[in-house]
Amino acid sequence: MHNGITITANRSGRLLWLSMSALVAALSVYGYRLFQADQPSDVAQQPAPSTGIIQALPAPSLKGTVPDGALHDGNGELIVSPDLLRRYDYWLTTFGEKPLAAIKADILKDLSKELNGAALARASKLLDAYLAFKTELARLTPVASGTTDAEALGHQLRAIREVRARHFSSVEIAQLFGQDDARDDDALARLRIAQDRNLSPTDKENKLRELTAQLPPDMQANRNEPVLHLTVSQAVAEARERGASAQEVQAIRTRLVGADAAQRLAKLDEEEAAWQARVQQYLNLRKANEAAAEAYKEANFRENEKLRLTAYQ
Repeated sequence: MHNGITITANRSGRLLWLSMSALVAALSVYGYRLFQADQPSDVAQQPAPSTGIIQALPAPSLKGTVPDGALHDGNGELIVSPDLLRRYDYWLTTFGEKPLAAIKADILKDLSKELNGAALARASKLLDAYLAFKTELARLTPVASGTTDAEALGHQLRAIREVRARHFSSVEIAQLFGQDDARDDDALARLRIAQDRNLSPTDKENKLRELTAQLPPDMQANRNEPVLHLTVSQAVAEARERGASAQEVQAIRTRLVGADAAQRLAKLDEEEAAWQARVQQYLNLRKANEAAAEAYKEANFRENEKLRLTAYQ
């Protein structure tokens, strides 16, 4: 199960708001207030309870699931990696169903099945640091929902990392967060390129290619396509503001995403234009003849489209 409520949860969407699945998703997750207002400020430092406090059965939300992530080297020695955070987050998803102290005891009981004594002690220390990190993160003012401004997101990311540095060593940060940091930095750089009005579409394309060439092979294969799509959308919008023709717009798309994707985007343009024409016809009829408008709606809009139509009324 991997639907956690903090940093390492939902790894497929690390860093962007809305359609940008890398940067902002991470920031929104970082800003999630795991600890409610009535929790004491030193909640992360509370000692774990005895195992008798742990519920006999897992929290209801964990029923039918098992924790994921490799924690040891086969000999009970701890491997410090993002998998350790995923294991913590697996149990932390039950916050609200169980008190934090009981969750911490659940985590340590789970880890004790796989780690030797020294490794368990280190994992427990890292857990304390992680909970303290999350507690302090909850006090940060998150960027507004829907924010796509690169500078605002960059400022938030720096604030998050400053907090993190107070709870983990540089080596631990590299082991636990290094992969995500690389993705975050890359996504933020792409977003800045997309929002740079001093760059032409061709310049943006070249800079994005340069960024991709600097990535490790695995990241090149999984680079942040939503940010590329944002770049295409912004480039097209700028071109249309300059009065670009449909052919010029299509040429921009083809350069950025290839001919096949450009054709799909052109088809979406046609569908959107047809939709807007139907909506406008309906709205015009409503002004003149309500009965005629209703008849037009019944004849020209499917049931799901009628729901969308209410937003225009």
